[in-house]
Amino acid sequence: MRQSAARRHTPVLAAAALLPLLLFGATACQSAPGEAALAPAAAPAVPVDDGAPGGEAPVRSAAKAAHVGDSVRVDGAQVGQHLQAVLVAYVDPAISVEKNYAPPAGKRWVAARMSFVNVGGASYGALGRVWAHDGAGRRHPVVPTGELTTGKPLVFDSLEVGERAEGWVVFEIPENARIVRLQYEDANMQTNSGGGFWEV
Repeated sequence: MRQSAARRHTPVLAAAALLPLLLFGATACQSAPGEAALAPAAAPAVPVDDGAPGGEAPVRSAAKAAHVGDSVRVDGAQVGQHLQAVLVAYVDPAISVEKNYAPPAGKRWVAARMSFVNVGGASYGALGRVWAHDGAGRRHPVVPTGELTTGKPLVFDSLEVGERAEGWVVFEIPENARIVRLQYEDANMQTNSGGGFWEV
C-alpha cells in the first residue's frame, strides 16, 4: 500500500517541481520580443561630402550665404594681411547728388556701402575689385559716379593695422537686369574661394 501511494504522489511532485520552470520559461519567451524592440538599431551611415568628385574644392553645406550686414574675412598674399569686409547697405537705384548726372538711357545705377577693416598684423595694400553679378550671369564692374545722395564713394590706397575705410561703390547695369550678389576680389591674391560674396 505504501509503495502504490508513493507512486501516486510522484507525478504530482514532478509537476510541482516543473511548474516554476515552465512559468519562468513562459516569462522569458514573453520578454524576449520586448527586449528586441528596445535594442537600438544600427545607425545608417551618413554620407560626407568631401568635395572629392572632380577634384573641386570642398563644399561646406552648413555655411550660410553672406547678406547685407554680414562680414567676411579676406586674406592677402602676404603673411599677416587680413581684412574684415562688410556689406553695410545696398540701394537700387542709386542717385547722384548732381541733378544733371545720371546713367545713360536704358541703364541704372545700383550701389553698395562697403566697410573694410585691417584686422591683420601688417599693413594692407590697395583695394581690390568689387563686382555686381546679375541673374543672367553677367558681371558688372564699379563705375565712377562721385558722391551719391546716400553718401561718399569708397576710396583707400592702403590700410594700416586697425584702420577702417568705408564708402559707396556704384555699378551701372541694364534697366531690366536684377543684381543677385556682390563680389569682392582682393588685389593682392587670386579670386577669393567663395568668401567674398554677398547675396542681395
